[in-house]
Amino acid sequence: MKIMVLPGTIWQIPLIKKIKYMGHKVYLVNPTRNDEIISLADEYLQADIFDYDRIIFYCKENGIDVVISDECDIATEVVSRINAAIGANCITGEMAELFSNKFRMREFCAQNDIHSIPAYRLCSTVEEAIDFYTDYGPKIILKPVDSNASHGVFTITKIEDLKKLFEESLRFSRRERTVLVESFIEGPEFTVDGIMTGQGHTTLAISKKEHYKHNENIACALMFEQSNAEYDYDLLRKTNDELLNKTGLPFGLTHVEYKYCDGKYYLIEMAARGGGNLISAQIVPFLSGIDNYKYLINKSLDNAYSDEIILKSMDNRVAELRFFDFPNSDGVVQAIYGEDYLKEESRITSYKLNFGVGDIIARPENDSVRLGYYIICAESKEELEQIEAQIKQR
Repeated sequence: MKIMVLPGTIWQIPLIKKIKYMGHKVYLVNPTRNDEIISLADEYLQADIFDYDRIIFYCKENGIDVVISDECDIATEVVSRINAAIGANCITGEMAELFSNKFRMREFCAQNDIHSIPAYRLCSTVEEAIDFYTDYGPKIILKPVDSNASHGVFTITKIEDLKKLFEESLRFSRRERTVLVESFIEGPEFTVDGIMTGQGHTTLAISKKEHYKHNENIACALMFEQSNAEYDYDLLRKTNDELLNKTGLPFGLTHVEYKYCDGKYYLIEMAARGGGNLISAQIVPFLSGIDNYKYLINKSLDNAYSDEIILKSMDNRVAELRFFDFPNSDGVVQAIYGEDYLKEESRITSYKLNFGVGDIIARPENDSVRLGYYIICAESKEELEQIEAQIKQR
């Protein structure tokens, strides 16, 4: 079979490799060339992923069976639209919008008696946002309705900052000149990854987030455990499965974020794709025993593919995705030590340094400019903590 993958970024490499391993051909689309990624594919089209006419023509000309993407918010509607045009299995455009437009998510919850959401308002002018702040301040949050990677997301604690940052947030709303303004929910944040089948939604992995001190909207670590002594993960699983079953999503991977406050898990946002930075590619299969990419590929090609999901008992397994943080910003990298341990430790399943010698270290202002990361997959929390200690010593 012929499968198109877009966009052609490093985060699609595990999906590309899985498709090839299963014996299918990969057609890659991306606006810029990356020879490392292109070398994994059978064919490559250099095009913007929003160039619908060109990509649809290319798909029909080359007999593409289906288009797939993962770990990318902006690709959700693209994949839906192209698959619909070529007659492939996909979610509807309306469903894609529900999972990529933050205002639509809020409206869906309000219309379906899901009350654990923050107060919200769709604003097209700063005056409307100021009115909301007057009602729900002194702390609110601005969000572009359909951006990704925390672009244009700001926490506001005074009207002066709201006036200064509203236009910046508005700039990152791609399809509508509007901003979602919400009351700020205090409390810890969690991510929940899962899979939707014909039997319903199954939660596969839960993480508790840690955020950078300089910006509470950007995560610096995600700790994945099967249970938590302080927070009721069974309630979170139940909350998540019930929410996603109400959406009517027919199939696919899911990634949802919540905040915990006053005994409830409040929906922050949800996506019809797996968690980014290799969460769906590496962490979810490790914690659940479910080959989620095999399911996604087979279900996309054949809607009659078996839906049965059987979770394996892996109660002690844990994982961590941690992004690098440095005490000093605007410093120059003089040397890099300890990378050999990141390379050689088998339980560190992936890492990346987004800096080199001579680079200036700056504090990240959104998810896409963090300084790098590493992933640890361990059989116990004690084992993970030992690896963490070794990393810090280096």
